[in-house]
Amino acid sequence: MTMRGFAVPATPVHFVLLVLLLLSSSPSFAKRKDDQVVMKNGDKLTGEIKGLQYGELIFKSDYMEDSVHLDWKEVESLRSQDVYIVALSNGQRLTGLIDKMMTPDNHGQEFKILAEGSTIDVAAPDVIAIQQREGSFWNQLTGSISYGFGYASDNNATNSSLGADVAFRTAKNTVQLATSSQFSSQTNAQNTNRYTFDSYYARMLNNKWSAIGLFTLLKSNQQNLKLRSTYGGGVGRKLLQTDKTSVMAIGGAAYSHENYVPQPGTEPIHNNAEAIAGITFSTFRFKTLNLNSQTFAFPSISDPGRLRLSSQSNLRIELIRNFYWNFQLYENYDTRPPVNAPKNDLGLTTSLGWTF
Repeated sequence: MTMRGFAVPATPVHFVLLVLLLLSSSPSFAKRKDDQVVMKNGDKLTGEIKGLQYGELIFKSDYMEDSVHLDWKEVESLRSQDVYIVALSNGQRLTGLIDKMMTPDNHGQEFKILAEGSTIDVAAPDVIAIQQREGSFWNQLTGSISYGFGYASDNNATNSSLGADVAFRTAKNTVQLATSSQFSSQTNAQNTNRYTFDSYYARMLNNKWSAIGLFTLLKSNQQNLKLRSTYGGGVGRKLLQTDKTSVMAIGGAAYSHENYVPQPGTEPIHNNAEAIAGITFSTFRFKTLNLNSQTFAFPSISDPGRLRLSSQSNLRIELIRNFYWNFQLYENYDTRPPVNAPKNDLGLTTSLGWTF
């Protein structure tokens, strides 16, 4: 694909962006507008409960231009006739009608979930997330798009970064797709580019354990890597789960297929059996700051002594509703590359983004 003389390589990011564009044109699923929320100060709201995340209940009435974020601790009661997916601090995810009210002794609040003909009572502070269960697959998706660009006049250097991600969640299953593209050029120097595609699937086995599947692609000029594809699977265990912070450890095994730039005296194609040890971390602070980080180690089984490390961290600072400033730090390290190539691929990007 070309644009006014500039080559634009086809990458996984274009596929995800195409999906996002198609989703934005999909018709919305009609939700009820008669949900009721009562605050502890006596304010009563009628409209649509959008969800609960990071300790804030997201609510929208017809007379509101934008959704409002309400402190979950200040919500006296709520009631809805729509079905929601509710996440609890013990790791459970339940689907059903929701109802929050004061206990008879007024010493606390209880949260009721009407699921599969039975009522489940939990303490309101144990509810850490509420997600709408949409009537169509497309409306159940969440995601973001971001783009960054930089220019330096002294050496005519330019750099750009483009990223997109999309996720689908149900009471038991989670599917996440993410892709990124970085490109840089400058006078009297070779252009460099880097493309990634990451897919992740998790199915809850119980409150703490999940079955995990991974598939990733990486192309990096920095490491003379034309393409590395990694297929892996294993189990994950939640180490910490609160309304603002989540930590999970992952272990398993993987197979990787590597295609390097050909060099004299070396074999460009390599296949590896590897173990997987990783940890994911996410936290939300100060109402506008969101940090997500993941680090994976791939010790080789078929090539003992070789170890690959893959790490990525994203710091998002909300500017206005749904728009944010993103800082991304990534690193891919190989203790023993099979060809003559740098061991490390490290970078930092900044971009503006939009979530949906």
